[in-house]
Amino acid sequence: MNIYMDASLGLKYNSPQQQARVITENWMSENMYCVMCGEHHLKHLENNKPVADLICPACQNIFELKSHNGHFGSLIADGAYDTMLARLMDDNNPHLFVMEYKRKECIVENLWIIPSYFFTPDIIIKRNPLPPTARRAGWTGCNIAWKNIPVLGKIPVIYQQEVLEPKFVCEKVSATMALATSKIQARGWLMDVLYCLQQIGKEYFTLDDVYAFTDYLQERHRENHNVQPKIRQQLQFLRDKGFVEFLGRGSYHIVNKE
Repeated sequence: MNIYMDASLGLKYNSPQQQARVITENWMSENMYCVMCGEHHLKHLENNKPVADLICPACQNIFELKSHNGHFGSLIADGAYDTMLARLMDDNNPHLFVMEYKRKECIVENLWIIPSYFFTPDIIIKRNPLPPTARRAGWTGCNIAWKNIPVLGKIPVIYQQEVLEPKFVCEKVSATMALATSKIQARGWLMDVLYCLQQIGKEYFTLDDVYAFTDYLQERHRENHNVQPKIRQQLQFLRDKGFVEFLGRGSYHIVNKE
């Protein structure tokens, strides 16, 4: 994999955004493999297809690419809010590649894959509509809350210009597939509990450690009035899927999925 991009592809475009889109998407189709099945190359989808950029010709998984010159902050700017929410309800919701590059050197600095089943409506943040004076007045975009995605779902492909072994990346993605669910509500609870475990920040933790987030989870799931039983349910699910180990007496161990 060549981490340098072809800057000449953007010369015929005046807009820096258009230049970046052409250069980064071309790099992806020339260099990126499918992290879901291992196919060697991805293909471009036709322009203007909502919330999708690339497709695997073998397994037909769809991928969106979001790139940024320099480092992303806590939010990643994305497309139309309504379109993103609609795609979350779709079984064909695209997986997301997140790229940080250096424009001057035209080099890929970091690249992550976020499988689609790590996305919930709470991660998609609605922006204010464009004002009446704008060319697309009333259009409403969205941001992706990068900081709210569990670490388990941010799988590095390139890290600080180092290309990770494709076999290792595919295995990491495959290990998370047990968490996939098409039920948005169930996915929301699971991702929120994973986020709480991430905030606890310990390999060994107790049920009381997770119960400390009861108010946080109640605020996020106001329709549910049995938060602590729901926490235990999610921990049981994670145990059954091999992500945590129950040690007895309310104690747990996070299984290393490296």
